Amino acid sequence: MGSELQSDTKQLILGFIGVTHAGAVVRLSYALTRARDQSSYSCCSVTRAFAAPTTAADPNVPEWATSDLERRHSFLGTVTYPITRGLELSAIGHLTSGAPYTPLVGSDINGDGARNDRAFILDPATTPDTAVARSMRTLLGAAPSRARRCLEHQLGRIATRNSCTGPWQPTFDLQLNWRPAWFGADRRLTVSLLTFNLLGGLDEWLHGAANLHGWGYSTTPDPVLLNVHGFDPATARYLYTVNGRFGTTVSATGGVSVPFQIAFQAHVALGPGRTRERLRAARRGVTTQGPDSVPAPEVASDAAPTFTNPVAAILGLRDSLHLSAEQVALLQVISDSLDIENRAASDSLQTEAQRLSDRLPPAEVRARLEPKVAAERANIHRALERARSVLAPAQWAKLPDPLKSSGGR
Repeated sequence: MGSELQSDTKQLILGFIGVTHAGAVVRLSYALTRARDQSSYSCCSVTRAFAAPTTAADPNVPEWATSDLERRHSFLGTVTYPITRGLELSAIGHLTSGAPYTPLVGSDINGDGARNDRAFILDPATTPDTAVARSMRTLLGAAPSRARRCLEHQLGRIATRNSCTGPWQPTFDLQLNWRPAWFGADRRLTVSLLTFNLLGGLDEWLHGAANLHGWGYSTTPDPVLLNVHGFDPATARYLYTVNGRFGTTVSATGGVSVPFQIAFQAHVALGPGRTRERLRAARRGVTTQGPDSVPAPEVASDAAPTFTNPVAAILGLRDSLHLSAEQVALLQVISDSLDIENRAASDSLQTEAQRLSDRLPPAEVRARLEPKVAAERANIHRALERARSVLAPAQWAKLPDPLKSSGGR
């Protein structure tokens, strides 16, 4: 057995990251996806409702259609608020367009061993079976709006693969992270309390299990449009009934739904520590370097320091960290912004140092510049925290310790 079928996916991703005056990190992103693939007879053979078994076309000719995995629009928003230095609260909201599905017959009417035959969308105005016509009218009047539009656009013909789309999927979850200073200044231990399908839990709590409103995660709508209840040999046609629950999500769960969950997890980053050396270097106004380290903000021998960009160093490790294209794009925005701020701060400090050095000793000049130096170090630390929000916990754990402590952390 072999397959020479093809698929084609295009995606556009837009992202925004901002930091409020209170130190909260806000990240917004939007992804537009267009995914198509080919399929052969195995998922596309059909039988007309009032004719002998046949396929819609040549079953050996691959057909292009929307992919099962396409989610056309996806919005993601996260807000991370630092309650204290070691405690932060994150809110994650996700809104995704519905999953595509195909109107099907609930039986294997073409005998290929699978219940995946596309249905003929019966037009109640021309269907000779009055009972079926009446059921179709009832369905078109009561079905969800998206399912109704999908059927109305295909009346009198065989359904196109993945021509219908389910409802939008909203999700909202919370995550509380605590990083105590139990293992040194690196705060290597992270304890997290997080929720999964919080909206689904609120739906059941507020409305009861028997009266859910469909908040949170839900399954693909019921794709079965027609059910076979017999065959008329005189007219050589199947006898159908219309599924009145077509397009609804409640009937598609089969009694299984995504539950609300609360998870507790903890992880510790292990590795050699250089906390004492970094603290000594910070008191001297310099930073230590090692074969696997990345420069942190340095104070040179002169009065005005220069600043480095730890986010650019993270981008340099993109291969070993297995960064996604979206993560690279978001980190690049943070890195570019920090470069601009670093250059501006360095230029300002150089100008101020030259002005003061004419009348003050070097120690006094450094003392005068220290507030501005500390402010820029804090700015680098905020950029590093923004970068941390982009990375997964496992990716952050892989970073060298000196790089994670850049910015005076």
